[in-house]
Amino acid sequence: MTEWDSETAEWYAANYGEYATNRLAVDELDLSVDAIIVDVGCGTGSALRHAAAQVTDGNLIGIDPVPRMVELARGHTVDHPASARIEYRVGSAEALPVNDDLADVVFAFDSIDHWQDIDRGLGEIHRILRHGSHLAIVKDGAVPGAAEARKSLLDRLEAAGFVVVGQCEITSEDVSFTLWTCIGVEP
Repeated sequence: MTEWDSETAEWYAANYGEYATNRLAVDELDLSVDAIIVDVGCGTGSALRHAAAQVTDGNLIGIDPVPRMVELARGHTVDHPASARIEYRVGSAEALPVNDDLADVVFAFDSIDHWQDIDRGLGEIHRILRHGSHLAIVKDGAVPGAAEARKSLLDRLEAAGFVVVGQCEITSEDVSFTLWTCIGVEP
């Protein structure tokens, strides 16, 4: 597992900060104009800035465990038209700094493999999602062992009380990934 620090955050922002999966995945989602979106492992905030075009009256919250990454996300967002509705917080997937039953949609775009404890992170997401709301997960499909990792993820989602209601394979702009949408039910 990669050790994330200020240097790693700078490298990621320079190489993957505007990675196409963020935009392409958001484009596949039908987001309500007044939704509250929480992005777990938000990186540079690219997905939230793109989602703001659909979520014109809602709020967008990015969470990342690396303080430098949160600084970078804030810097990329300061001049964005929706900057007043986009907020970033330092926090981990395992202890989300968000109230219970707050989110209409939670993003976990290419971040779940970096969480310290996936099962605990999924429990936290279950806690912050409103009843009937969605978790949207993106996993890169071009990595070694992807099939085994996907099976493990689906098993963990079920154990954590999520039902997969949609799966979309996307290959575009030199990226290949899977987007799952899930609804939280009682574990």
